[in-house]
Amino acid sequence: MSEGSVRFAARWSRFVWGTTVGVLALIVVAQVLLIRAASEDQAARMLALVAALVSVSIFGMVGWFAPRGYLVGPDGIVVRRLGPPLVIPHRRIREVRPTDSGEIGFAWRVFGSGGFLGWFGRFRSRGLGEFRAYATNRQDLVLITKTNGRKIVISPHPLDAFLTAVQRHREQTA
Repeated sequence: MSEGSVRFAARWSRFVWGTTVGVLALIVVAQVLLIRAASEDQAARMLALVAALVSVSIFGMVGWFAPRGYLVGPDGIVVRRLGPPLVIPHRRIREVRPTDSGEIGFAWRVFGSGGFLGWFGRFRSRGLGEFRAYATNRQDLVLITKTNGRKIVISPHPLDAFLTAVQRHREQTA
């Protein structure tokens, strides 16, 4: 973390909690049923093992890209993840402003997660057009418009402190 950086939480909404717990419970139940059904059959045991490995691999990949928090520092806005962080340099940002789910409207998921561990990946909506999202709730939404016109939606908490930190760092780098 750079000197003068400020961390912000990625607070999960009830929907994200429910979706995540529900998906995990469904997979665990399916795995238990597969293992019980496979207790006598070697081929069925192999199928259960392969299904378990595929499930763990998918969870790992999704968890790798899920937003875990946000950082505002001299280098820019950072989306913290288990995998490589997403860095949006201040010089490539045209505008940072609060938004809400009403402005976004119904968003089609092009590629990404639509609730399991958050909303992240590529989306399209009538309100914003194409955008990327790295959000964990629908209350603390921020729209970042880059100089190339691309849009990113994130959900740092607390929202007002995040916007103040971005403004301060952008003024210092200007």
